[in-house]
Amino acid sequence: MKSMFRLVISAVTVVMLIAPFSPLNGQIKVFDNGNVGIKYTTSTPLSKLVLNAQGYSNYDAHFYSGSRSSSGGTFYTLIESGTGSALNIYSIHGQTKLGANNYLVGVRGAVTNPTALTVGRSYGIYGIAGNAQNGYNYGVYGYLYGANNGAAVFGTSTGDATIPGKYAGYFSGNVWVTGSLWAYTITQSDERIKTNITPLEISDSNDKIASLNPVKYNLKQREFTNSDSTTVQRLYDSESELFKKTKYGFIAQEMKEVYPDLVYIGDDGTLGIDYTGLIPIMVKTIQEQQKKIDELEAIVRKIALQLSVMPDKQ
Repeated sequence: MKSMFRLVISAVTVVMLIAPFSPLNGQIKVFDNGNVGIKYTTSTPLSKLVLNAQGYSNYDAHFYSGSRSSSGGTFYTLIESGTGSALNIYSIHGQTKLGANNYLVGVRGAVTNPTALTVGRSYGIYGIAGNAQNGYNYGVYGYLYGANNGAAVFGTSTGDATIPGKYAGYFSGNVWVTGSLWAYTITQSDERIKTNITPLEISDSNDKIASLNPVKYNLKQREFTNSDSTTVQRLYDSESELFKKTKYGFIAQEMKEVYPDLVYIGDDGTLGIDYTGLIPIMVKTIQEQQKKIDELEAIVRKIALQLSVMPDKQ
């Protein structure tokens, strides 16, 4: 943040030089302790540089805009694309040095309210990127540096978590995806994280699985309107393969009657099926069916052997 602070100080210096010849005269003041106030000259600022407010002693610069009646913000920077090639050009560069036992943050964004509201939208960090070289546009970019475990992008609904390896993304909490998820999946199934382990019974498979009703279907388009907008939004891209193609599966309400432990209720009230949980049930059913096939084959072989040794009747 030092580079940004130097930029602000430079701008303030220019303004101070021209202040006697402009309408800003009397709106900028350098106090006895060296702190600078812009549109704040009534008392000594607590921050080294302030705009419209006294600031805070634990922050070097404090800009306050107050309530707005139009779109805008407190701080805006713009830098041109530059010349040359493969240059790293930053509009704002925030950096914190490691070394102490502190919680260090390069860039922090926060939009909160003490109580829950029914209007408005909040974005802690809002990233937009586009129209650079095809395939190299990142709205939010995270990179895990160094040798220690961690994640380039970490999301949580429960607080900090100890990350056991090195990941591009790590999420502590539920994750919702409305489009396709392309991945090589591995389901955690270590015995050390399980309890109450018991073998499946025949009653868990044969009779129940025979009562299931496999179906094919298409997705319904789901539309919704946010409380702060009249614009109707659609959950699915109507032109996507995900929406257009026929699906094969089960109805969750029917599955709940047969295998209730495989059905979950989402936060929006819709039901979902743990299809992976059907695999051991199907394996158990196949094993039982194979036993019956083996028994029948043994009977057939026995009958065939008996017939082969019977004397021919003339």
